[in-house]
Order: sequence, then C-alpha cells, then structure tokens
Amino acid sequence: MLTFFVVCLWTVLGALLVGAVVRLLPGGPPARRAAAAGGFLLCALALYLWGASHMFATDIEETCTLQHHQPLEPAYGQTSLVPLHRRCNAHFDLVPPYVNPGVVAYLVACACCLGTAVRARLVEHRSPAGGRERNTEAQ
Repeated sequence: MLTFFVVCLWTVLGALLVGAVVRLLPGGPPARRAAAAGGFLLCALALYLWGASHMFATDIEETCTLQHHQPLEPAYGQTSLVPLHRRCNAHFDLVPPYVNPGVVAYLVACACCLGTAVRARLVEHRSPAGGRERNTEAQ
C-alpha cells in the first residue's frame, strides 16, 4: 500500500512540475504536448537513475548485512537493469519498490502526451484555418 502511495505521489509531483513548465512555453497545443512528453521522459529518466543509484555497492554482502540487516543469498544476487533489481534475498531488493512502477507511469504519460501531440498536429494541419476554426455563419 505504501508503494502505491509513493508511486502516486511521484507521478502527481512530476505531472505538476511538467505542467508548470509547459505553461511557460510559447506555441500552440501540439508544441506544448510534445514538450510535456519530453518532460515526462525526463522524469522517467531521473527516477530510473535514482533507482539505479541504489544498486551500486562495492561489496554487496556488506551492504545487505550491515546496512539493511538482510542475509545475502547468492542465488538472488543477480542484477537486472530492466526492471531494476538487485536482490539480497528472496524478500529484499536494494532498489526501492516504487521505482519500477513510477518509471512505467511516467513512460505511459509520455506516450499519451506524444500521441495527443501528434493528433493535435494532424488536426491543425488538416483544418483550412491552420488550427483555428472560422465562424462562417456570423459573416
């Protein structure tokens, strides 16, 4: 439950940060949505690097036993970069549990923003007024 809360918190804070920056940018909706996609991609990269920084230890046995008070089982000592994992044993991972779901949430948000940017650009390109609808009935 705590992991779900942390993932939601990271995602909301990232979305607020990206939204605040995108509002300051010039340009129409396609440009802003593309910038939001880039912002979410940067958030995913930052969270991934944060999780990866927890994986690196000069002595994995010392890190597991002394810092985390977990026994090291060599069968679980492999490292995985996608998804991020560095296990001490079957029940403990050095990578915080919110990192992988948070990265996925940011990447999904990036894909959604990129898809809506492409769609907005196509609609803008197809309309005769360049994205601005003219009211012909009022003339």
